Amino acid sequence: MKYRTFPTLLAVMLLGISGCSSSGNESKEESNSGSKAATPIENDSDLPTTISYLDEPAMAIHYQRTSGSYKDWDLWMWSEGLDGAEYTFNYADDYGIIAYYPMSMFGSPSSIGFIVKQLFSVSGDGNWKKDYDSDRFLDFDVLKMDEHQTYNCYLLEKKGSVYTDSARENVMDAVSLCEFTNAKTIEVTANKKLKDVKVFKNGAEITNFTSTGDKTKTIVLEQEASIEDAYRVKVTFEDDVQVEKKVGVRKLYNAAFDAKYNYDGELGAILDKENNKTIFRVWSPVSSKIDLRIYDNGTPTSVDANKGDDHFVTYEMTKGEKGVFTYEANSLLAGKYYTYVVTNSSHPEGFEIVDPYAKSAGVNGLRGMVVDFSNPSITPTNWESMDYLNYDPKELTVYETHVADVTSSESWKGLEENRYKYAGMMEEGTTYSEGSTTVSTGFDHIKELGVNAVQIIPFFDQANNELQQVFNWGYNPLNYNVVEGIYSKNPYDGYVRIKELRDLIKAYNEQGITIIMDVVYNHVSGLKDCNFDVLMPGYYFRYVESTGSASNGSGCGNETASDKYMFKKFMIDSTKFWTETYKIGGFRFDLMGLHDTQCMNELAAAIHEINPHAAIYGEPWAGGTSALPSGYTAATQANAKKYEGYGQFNDKMRDGMIAGGLSTNGNKGWITQDQYSVNPSDIVDGMYGRTTGATNDPNKSIAYVTCHDNYTLHDRAYVAGIYDEDVIEKMNVLANSVVFASQGITFMQAGEEMLRTKVVYDNSGNPVHVKDENGNDTDILEVSGNSYSSSYKTNELDYSRKISHANMFTSYQKMIGLKQNLASLHLNQEQMPGKYTATATGVIEGGKYGSILKATIVEADKTYTCYFVNGSTDENYRVDIPEGANIYLNNLGTDIEAGSSINLKKFQVLIYSK
Repeated sequence: MKYRTFPTLLAVMLLGISGCSSSGNESKEESNSGSKAATPIENDSDLPTTISYLDEPAMAIHYQRTSGSYKDWDLWMWSEGLDGAEYTFNYADDYGIIAYYPMSMFGSPSSIGFIVKQLFSVSGDGNWKKDYDSDRFLDFDVLKMDEHQTYNCYLLEKKGSVYTDSARENVMDAVSLCEFTNAKTIEVTANKKLKDVKVFKNGAEITNFTSTGDKTKTIVLEQEASIEDAYRVKVTFEDDVQVEKKVGVRKLYNAAFDAKYNYDGELGAILDKENNKTIFRVWSPVSSKIDLRIYDNGTPTSVDANKGDDHFVTYEMTKGEKGVFTYEANSLLAGKYYTYVVTNSSHPEGFEIVDPYAKSAGVNGLRGMVVDFSNPSITPTNWESMDYLNYDPKELTVYETHVADVTSSESWKGLEENRYKYAGMMEEGTTYSEGSTTVSTGFDHIKELGVNAVQIIPFFDQANNELQQVFNWGYNPLNYNVVEGIYSKNPYDGYVRIKELRDLIKAYNEQGITIIMDVVYNHVSGLKDCNFDVLMPGYYFRYVESTGSASNGSGCGNETASDKYMFKKFMIDSTKFWTETYKIGGFRFDLMGLHDTQCMNELAAAIHEINPHAAIYGEPWAGGTSALPSGYTAATQANAKKYEGYGQFNDKMRDGMIAGGLSTNGNKGWITQDQYSVNPSDIVDGMYGRTTGATNDPNKSIAYVTCHDNYTLHDRAYVAGIYDEDVIEKMNVLANSVVFASQGITFMQAGEEMLRTKVVYDNSGNPVHVKDENGNDTDILEVSGNSYSSSYKTNELDYSRKISHANMFTSYQKMIGLKQNLASLHLNQEQMPGKYTATATGVIEGGKYGSILKATIVEADKTYTCYFVNGSTDENYRVDIPEGANIYLNNLGTDIEAGSSINLKKFQVLIYSK
């Protein structure tokens, strides 16, 4: 999703580079689609002043601005497990304006997060204009229903408090912290004096404790608490207001806990063919009971009454050493589906979940599957003998795409039943014709382009409806080790999706193309009732020290804890599984800056033991402020020197070239003719593989300018006010020519080779135009820089553009071929002297910065000289083409003869060898 650290989830949602569900960052299910069509408040007096109360629980957020003007303000709200969305204020009263919505729109949340902000359609510049900088939350353990079944709260402009009454005398977050500090001590922190405190263990009041303090109560128990017991406190304030809170146990997961419970064995559903057994193991030291349910069918009847079946057989699991529950079935249960029913202090009635280690699932990922990966039906011919592709990662030209994008356009012309599917992404023989011109599409297009690596946007199981073909980027993890079913021809059968993905990987492998998997271990789709947190409440995630609330470093309402031994183990086990079972050629880590370097170093080493050639890299930033504990080093840009066996996206290069990242739409980079602030030395550094974080190691650099959640190069120029398509095409070729002439891994967004644009389409399939100040359509199309919630139409690869931009496609082929075939573009830092140089030269008219980048590549007995010229050159820079030179690429198409002397032109890419 993402670019650099943002303080709130909202920033991340705009940035996109990878993802979420609970905050709307990159989870792409439009679960609250009915509330997203927020419209500006043109006149406050138009809002009704009497709420039409619903016959169900609801919430009412009252907002007051000192000016009394509310035009263009709304809410962004999210809950655990549901995407964030814009919500309009829909009523008004003497206090201000009100957002009244039923609780059912948000599931059954214990809290709802929100931010008061200006409407996106009004701000229009890709920036959040917020009333208050930090995320705020409604805690329904504290708020009380009124006679209309409504939870009311009150806000005041630019104030962080959430009040429970219109007089703003009582704040909702009266108890800001309630948790164990050790096995015998509970700390309760409030913002006003406490009169009394009661303690409850498993629902029964206990009296054998002492307490001290007024606003902060320190409660000392006579007996140590067990992690299996549920503790709550009820506090009474001086005004007799009472609040009841669950006591958090996260601090009980300490060194003593680790020593007693950390587990190194195999977890999940394990087939023991030698002894004709199936062994189920799940780690949950805090649970008192776990039952195993075995289903013949992977589909609940609630999803499909005809294909589903809810019959199951229950087996009680046995709790053993290290808190591992085990059940051994005296038969091989491959093909069966299973779940766990977990009983612990957070779920005393028992709660059914899917095993985090499940390796396939039924429809929608609601039941795990026992898998025999040696089953011939899911094993492609010669699969076992197929080897990993032997590429130095620095040889890679990575093509980033989405499974569905390859086939979603009408111009793809493949089999309709394969559209949006794994099968379509590998279908051969597809073409598109206009008149007498025919071009390859889909898989053949990718092969023709010549890339040797395809990075696929997440294809692990996501929190979505696999039976509805709704566009989704996929950054909303559900079951990490399960293949996503929405791209399968039969999402009901957990075996089919396995075979389809293996077929796809094999087809690409046979063409010399390695598959890189985009992974999102930094957050889950929703913290509430996720399988990790049901099994181990408070363990797998990070929490804010001062409040005990879930940390939001991902911008998605939660962040996982790679610093915890068992989540680090899970990440390593999971990536090893994908590498071994699907012969994955590498991993791209979403928001890698949320993971710690120790975890990432161990993980990279484990993968390289299986596939020494695996390319491993990630986004070296977070989506908000992380709660990584002291003593750990985050895998962020600043700590790149501590990376061992993996790299990072080089945003230093990207921002220098196109002013991407946190730049506003009007900002321009070196490519887009900046006149004021771009220093091309940042681009030169990127060409050498130097990244932010003071590392000069090309093995740690991914050169790029755009990716899935940026504007395309066409659209980046477009929103900067450049509308001449001929100029934009030249800018595009110029940008990625610099990328492919760089050291380190090189990376491009799919479709750039044919000037991809993500024009926004309405529900009728019509392009959306930018409105003028009077609200009328202009000639300027609306384009998307963060298309996670857009349509297939917006995100499609339109192969008709391959015909209209044929010359640039050829330029891309040449640049990709240059990168792959010149060993001097795959160098380590110490190998570069005498073989590779990159410099900035030339002048901008009347300016001080270089308008020309030059790279010299010495390859055996040849020298390749590369010139890259932006649009600010004065066109007086003269180049002598030596006798006997071979013109490898001239994107302007003009004839250049060896032995001639020419002036370089604007947007020229010239490469010759001698």
